[in-house]
Amino acid sequence: MDKNDYTNNIDLSAEGLCGQQPRRPSIAQAALLYSVAVVLLLYVGFKAQNASRYPGLLITEFLLILAPSLALLLIGRYDFKSVLRIKGVSLINLFIILCIMGAALPIVGFLNMLNLFVIETVFGRVVLPDIPVASNGTELLVNILIIGGSAGICEEIMFRGVIQRGMERLGAVKSILITAFLFGLMHLDFQRFLGTFVLGALIGFIVYRTNSIFAGIFAHFVNNSIAVVASYAAARIGELAKSMGKDQLTAETGKYLSSLTSLPFEQLIGVIIVWGFMFMSCAAVLTGLIVALIRTTEQEVRPVVKESSTRGRAGLLWALPGILITAAIYFAQGLKLSDPSNALADRILSILRL
Repeated sequence: MDKNDYTNNIDLSAEGLCGQQPRRPSIAQAALLYSVAVVLLLYVGFKAQNASRYPGLLITEFLLILAPSLALLLIGRYDFKSVLRIKGVSLINLFIILCIMGAALPIVGFLNMLNLFVIETVFGRVVLPDIPVASNGTELLVNILIIGGSAGICEEIMFRGVIQRGMERLGAVKSILITAFLFGLMHLDFQRFLGTFVLGALIGFIVYRTNSIFAGIFAHFVNNSIAVVASYAAARIGELAKSMGKDQLTAETGKYLSSLTSLPFEQLIGVIIVWGFMFMSCAAVLTGLIVALIRTTEQEVRPVVKESSTRGRAGLLWALPGILITAAIYFAQGLKLSDPSNALADRILSILRL
């Protein structure tokens, strides 16, 4: 092997010199950040949102999610640029990410529908949380900026910026999956956990491949903004249907899951086959786009060096408070679905003071 062959196998950038990684948060710090964020969200964020939705959302995102994340980096004297992957993204990669998020929407929707179908079967019903729906163009723009923009910035800096960076001590794949798991849990909606987890893993992969937090912010913004616009469009269609005397249209939409569970076995299998075909078609397109992203980011990705020591893994225990609180809420939600007046569920929420 000559000198050129040797140097080609070594990352000589600031992030990869001699195989070293940039100084990054510990697993314990990343896990503790998650637990702190869960507590702040439950006992400050939700109260702020109940008092005033939009100011409450901004308080939640910027003061309870973004601020603790930046404070951790500041107190630990970490380099913001290297830890958060503050780096530009090429236009071609932004276009590919846009297409990826568009192709992922049907898949995430299918997984959420599957999640809801299972819950409907087990608990007898589903109760989807309300999301802010704009009544006019101005409110639509505000929703896009707050739900798409602020959530994209603040949540990505916390999860794909700080937490995923800390979890990289366990390896790239584990860091993406663990971060996606915590991301899904923190949304406090076990009825759509599966889709949120997959979405988090996809964004984590995008950030890892592009080596840029801006790629994650853009992907998150696109996903949330599409959801906001879709909700606005659905509301307008519902109003139009009502004005035309077709109230049954909106009523049947709300009963869709119940109608599926009551279908004859043969018809249900037919629906599953159709959905499966659509799912596989979208998955094929998404796979092709991911391959394209991999090829265009060969010069951007920085391999993660997994730590050989197992001592740091105990730091994951710091995430237990947040996970246990979330698990208790999920358990109470399940009990409430089966019986809205369930005494045990009320007792659990009372203990948590929720």
